[in-house]
Amino acid sequence: MLFYILFAFLTAFADGVAVKTDHGNPIRWHDCSKSVPFGTGSPSFNESTVDLTNLPSTLHCGTIDVPMDYSKPFDANNMITLGLAMYRPGCPKGAIFYNPGGTDPGVVVAWEVALNLTDMFSGLLDYELLMIDVRGTFSSNPLNVSLETLGSIFGPYPTTKIEFDAMKNASATAIQSWIDNSSPPGIIEHVGTREVVQDYESIRQALGYEKINFLGASHGSFRAAQYAASFPDRVGNFVLDAVVPHGENFYDRAQDTIRALNRAILRVDAFCQNTPSCPFQNDGRGGVLTAFRKVLSLADKGRLLIPSCVNSTKCSAEVSPLDVRTGIQGSLLGVPDFPAIIDGLNKSLTGDGSFFASGPPNIQSVWAMPLLCNDFDYDRSFDAFSKSLQEGLKNDQTAIGLSLIWQIQIMCSAWPFPVPSEKRIQLPQKMLLVTADFEASAPTEWTDFVRETAPNSGLVVRHGDGHVSFQFADQPSTNITKAFLRTGTLPSLRNDTQVTVYVPGVKRVGVEDPYLVPT
Repeated sequence: MLFYILFAFLTAFADGVAVKTDHGNPIRWHDCSKSVPFGTGSPSFNESTVDLTNLPSTLHCGTIDVPMDYSKPFDANNMITLGLAMYRPGCPKGAIFYNPGGTDPGVVVAWEVALNLTDMFSGLLDYELLMIDVRGTFSSNPLNVSLETLGSIFGPYPTTKIEFDAMKNASATAIQSWIDNSSPPGIIEHVGTREVVQDYESIRQALGYEKINFLGASHGSFRAAQYAASFPDRVGNFVLDAVVPHGENFYDRAQDTIRALNRAILRVDAFCQNTPSCPFQNDGRGGVLTAFRKVLSLADKGRLLIPSCVNSTKCSAEVSPLDVRTGIQGSLLGVPDFPAIIDGLNKSLTGDGSFFASGPPNIQSVWAMPLLCNDFDYDRSFDAFSKSLQEGLKNDQTAIGLSLIWQIQIMCSAWPFPVPSEKRIQLPQKMLLVTADFEASAPTEWTDFVRETAPNSGLVVRHGDGHVSFQFADQPSTNITKAFLRTGTLPSLRNDTQVTVYVPGVKRVGVEDPYLVPT
């Protein structure tokens, strides 16, 4: 399923040329034809089809050297290099820093904007746009691990202390592999938000901005909030979209994710009830849930197979109950495709479990592990995990029985390095918080939690589905976000079918009924 004003730059963009500033380390600007993003998984960017002899003048590519450990002096033994890219129009009105969240590639977004492969930033193209690959990923000192060490930590959740200790040992093995296979030595404990916000500050200094505007999406909102708390005098217009909170305990976070998945699968059911061709419509409300449980039963009896893998030595034909639960969870995170989910369940009822097929992990899909382990301080005991798991399963209406928070608790259970204490962040600045009622990846409750300590911020609630509202270009919530980034003026009260806007001090009403909001 995954983070301006008053700029000053020199137009020296030849290969390897450094832009000197009075603010720390310089950015080295490179020939973009020699800095093409690759392996990003972007659905719109194909590096093999880009005409490298005719790149747009608005695209600029660079690198900057920063301390690996900001608590120590910067020198050759304490240095990593970050990759960045910018969309730079003529006579810009300002600049916006954009963090897409998690380990999502950032640099490629600048390419997509400059090459007109996305309209996500339409209406903002008279601003400079700054994107980086966060440290430990893609062009910014990517980490490495032996993928074979990770399998044991993605199995069924432990229900006994013995099982928990076994998974903790597996976590220790995986973490040691990250340590052994990544360079420079020691980098693994310096890829958290604590360092990422310092990286953004280093780039702000190098570019000479007095303040920055920031659009932080998903875990990018976590980084944006930390930057605002760390460098309050540098805050321009900040938008936190699909908010990930600081300071909420893991027990509450996990219960929020269960509530979010409950709502998300009811949205699939609502779509079915509104779609005459849905094969489960005649079953009435709950038909999709009933079908899912039947598919789980087939898997439990060994009667759910992937036809293309039968008699194959390259993949396993049998679909396990965990495969089914993981598959449906994954389909509800991000931007859920309701017709595809319904079709997958319907075919699975015939014994064809192709919908739940998945390939082996690649390095990009697991970079999140050390980044998240660096960010979250929580009770790593079996008792804490078991209490959260039992309560969550009791409230789970879906039979999915999974939470991203529980997975983090397992992955990071043997993390050996100090982690910053998890504290609620006070955000007195005027910001815009954006959420969606049926967001499954970053439950809308997380935004409510952050709003309690952001008393001067506005709240935009999109009535719909999918992770990160900004990517839905035709939604009113996106237009509101863009207007705030441009002006810094909070939106007025509003309440209609697609969006509700709250001004500071106005209490939010409850989450909408999944069956009443149009699908």
